[in-house]
Amino acid sequence: MMTRQSNSDGCPQATAITVGTFDGLHRGHIAVLSSLRDESARRDLRPVVVTFPNHPLDIIAPERAPKQVMSPEEKSERLRQYGVEIIMQPFTREMMGQSARDWMRHLRDDLHARLIVIGYDNTFGSDGRSLSSDDYRAIGHDLGLEVIIPPVVEGCSSSAVRRVVNEGKLEEANNILGYPFTLSGRVIKGDQIGRTIGFPTANLQLPDPDRQLLPPFGAYVARAILPDGRSFGAITNIGVRPSVTSDPRLRIETHILDFGEDLYGQGLSIQLLRMLRRECRFPSIEALKEAIARDKADAISYLRNL
Repeated sequence: MMTRQSNSDGCPQATAITVGTFDGLHRGHIAVLSSLRDESARRDLRPVVVTFPNHPLDIIAPERAPKQVMSPEEKSERLRQYGVEIIMQPFTREMMGQSARDWMRHLRDDLHARLIVIGYDNTFGSDGRSLSSDDYRAIGHDLGLEVIIPPVVEGCSSSAVRRVVNEGKLEEANNILGYPFTLSGRVIKGDQIGRTIGFPTANLQLPDPDRQLLPPFGAYVARAILPDGRSFGAITNIGVRPSVTSDPRLRIETHILDFGEDLYGQGLSIQLLRMLRRECRFPSIEALKEAIARDKADAISYLRNL
């Protein structure tokens, strides 16, 4: 939540604000944040991001609500890296009914906004989809607010990230994001099948697996990031492991290269870099071991050439 700051006369310091879901914090979002930060500095305003832990479509049209590129906690952590203050509040039915003018009046009166930065494809307000950039500027002018639209970053949107991740095109997704698509959670104890075939794995438990965007089931080149910041090359399998069990539960298992420490109960982030192959049922455990050995060799080669 935002910390209220005041000027020497005790009045709240005026703000520059942007509003959005900011799911994934891709390069287009970063352009908005950079503009917010730069323009705030020029005007001696506090840069503030108003965002939501849930997607607005969760309320507006749940059947169309997308999977999340990142968790609310990850989003907050990344936003803080850009030197902005954060107001994270659930998107509600009350918000759904507010017009763009209502929203902008709220930002002016309750959050002391003097400047609003709007991404080129971002809308807010119940009438937002019918409004142009000029309409937002005109409403802002009526309310005494300056409205800035940063330059377009072509091809960068959360929907584009979701599309290419769903297709298993991790390299394209990472280019849009500007950083590797990442799955984060806690390491839990599995059934240790990997250990018995020579490829011990860390089993990742996601905080909200039903809402998390995932690529197709398969094997991936990855980097494992430990809580202390250490980074190791890895191969990650996402899927239901049809070669070793009929259990339909999703598993995210990572074999960390050149690593032998116990990670049970610790946090772990897995950066997915490239798909190696789709998940399939192998005819024998020996065939599975051979496939994993090939995955490992391919991953080492890929990581060596980065």
